[in-house]
Amino acid sequence: MLAINRQWPGRLWSALVIGLVAALMLATTASARNTIAHTVKAGGPDACIAMGDSPGCDGNYSLTATLYADGTVTGVFTDRFSRGNGIHGVIDCVSVDGNQAWVSGVITQGDFEGEDLAGLRFTTRVVDNGASAGDVDEISTSHTGDETSCLEQADFDLFPTAQGNVIVK
Repeated sequence: MLAINRQWPGRLWSALVIGLVAALMLATTASARNTIAHTVKAGGPDACIAMGDSPGCDGNYSLTATLYADGTVTGVFTDRFSRGNGIHGVIDCVSVDGNQAWVSGVITQGDFEGEDLAGLRFTTRVVDNGASAGDVDEISTSHTGDETSCLEQADFDLFPTAQGNVIVK
């Protein structure tokens, strides 16, 4: 004869509730990871006009970074120099204040005048001054080998980038 344990339905119910709570916790974590808090995009010829030179006199730059609601960051940064070398890095920090953004990360490849810069940190600052014809966005230089976190929002000098574009959302 088959014996039925009277505790079995209660244990089944407990297992179902625990499973449902775990599934909801995972879904909430995944949802926070997919929720974008800020995006930063910038690119164009370097800010040579501000220094009295022709656009792109020192190459070009580009960056794309995403800060998610859970605090994780994804992004890449490239600063090409006029002599063909430059740096490429992974962005691991984004800080936004209004129309300004600071990004920092680690250089994954690149050199300057033969010196390997891979493994060094970098930081830069960009400003989105709008999309109207008279609005000129601003960028700072790439601060390579700089341990300053983007969270410090360093007051790096800014240069107009009349032929580039910066988007901070």
